[in-house]
This record gives sequence, C-alpha cells and structure tokens, in this order.
Amino acid sequence: MQHRCKVKSFEAANSCIYCVQLQPENPGAVSFMAGQYLQIILPSGEASSFSIASSPRTPDLIELNILETPDQASSKRVLELLRSEHPINVELPLGDCYLPEQLAITPKVPIILVAAGTGFAQMKSMLYEIFARDLPNPVHLYWGNKQAAGFYHTELLQTWHQKHHNFHYHLVVSDAQESCQWLGREGLLYETIHQDFASLDECRLCISGSPAMVYATIDELFKHGLKEQHTYSDVFSYAPRET
Repeated sequence: MQHRCKVKSFEAANSCIYCVQLQPENPGAVSFMAGQYLQIILPSGEASSFSIASSPRTPDLIELNILETPDQASSKRVLELLRSEHPINVELPLGDCYLPEQLAITPKVPIILVAAGTGFAQMKSMLYEIFARDLPNPVHLYWGNKQAAGFYHTELLQTWHQKHHNFHYHLVVSDAQESCQWLGREGLLYETIHQDFASLDECRLCISGSPAMVYATIDELFKHGLKEQHTYSDVFSYAPRET
C-alpha cells in the first residue's frame, strides 16, 4: 500500500549515513511489523528499498537509515529527493523477516540479531519491539563495520543495555586501523559469535547484510550448531541460493 509522507528531518548520523524521519499524511493507515521494510517511489517510478528503523508502535514517524553511495546513481536520486523536502510516496509494509506477534520459544532461548552496516536499522526496529513487549529472553546484537567510523546511535545502545539486563550488544570492526585507536572487538561477526556461545543449537538468529555476507556468516554458524529453521533473513527471499 502506498502512503504519502512528509520529510520531517534529514540529519547525518555519521560521515556517510543519514537518519531520515518521514511523517505519513495518514498515520492511522500505516501498519508494519518490526523488521519489515519500505520502498521509496521516485518520480520516475523507480523504487528503492530501505529497512524501517523505528518502532511499529509509532507509525506517525518512520525512521530510515540511508547510506550515501556516491558511485550509485539510484542512491544519488533518493538523497536528492529527500533533501528537496518535497512530499514523497512510499510503499509498505514489505518483507517476511520480522518479529512475529507471538514468539513460540521459551524465555531461556537466546535471540541473536546480526547486522552489517545499515543492516542495523532492521535490528533497531526489532529491538524497540522486543523491549516494548518486555521479552525475558537473552538478546544479543552483533553489529559489524569495516571501521569504527561506521557505527552510529551507539548512545541508544548504551541506554538500552543499562535499562534492560537481558540485552547485550557487541560492536565488531573487521578492518581496524591503528590510527582509529579502536579498543572494541575485532574480526568477523561469526568469529565473535563463536567466542560467546558454546553452541547455537537452540538460538534464534536474524541477520541483515549483503547476500554474500549473510550466506558466508550463516555457513560458519551452521557449523557451530545453528539450525536452518531457526535462521531468518530477507536475503532468503530476494537473493535465494541456487539449488
């Protein structure tokens, strides 16, 4: 379903990522699940997909985290449209990787959210909903970037960690440079998860990133006990593996 939205704010989250807030003209008609995405419809009819980073409980304000990619024409057109402050059309809800209304798992089962880059947006929406429901499960966010400069909104993660004893977040840099003085965790996401879990046999894992990153990560995690039926990603729908 298409909705007309006003661009309420357009702010830099870091050097290449923008936090955009959209205000639907008719918020009462907007509905989505935590983890779903929308498409921005350009005047040409071209559509660009972005995960919704905000809570489904606040449909009057929709947040997107948009990476500026100068060498991609579509990225340039989307950002130009948003900067123009003209009303835009979006289509939502889209995507079948989301937090269900009822989780058929016991309170002891860990929920693992894995994100690369702006894949954090999808997980952010899920975390809003997890905390709103006061789920007792252990919740771990593993967020990876090539360099520390790629992280943003880390103050929110700190606040959530202090407020919710069952929430743990892990910022992982894969290409740390001496000049950045990164003191956090380094390596690949699956390596970090291996360090923290003796087995992933009972875990539920949601992962967001490029198809190559998603498949490479879960292949390693399957070796560590993760079950295919307990693994969720939008990549499985839009970039399925060849059988």
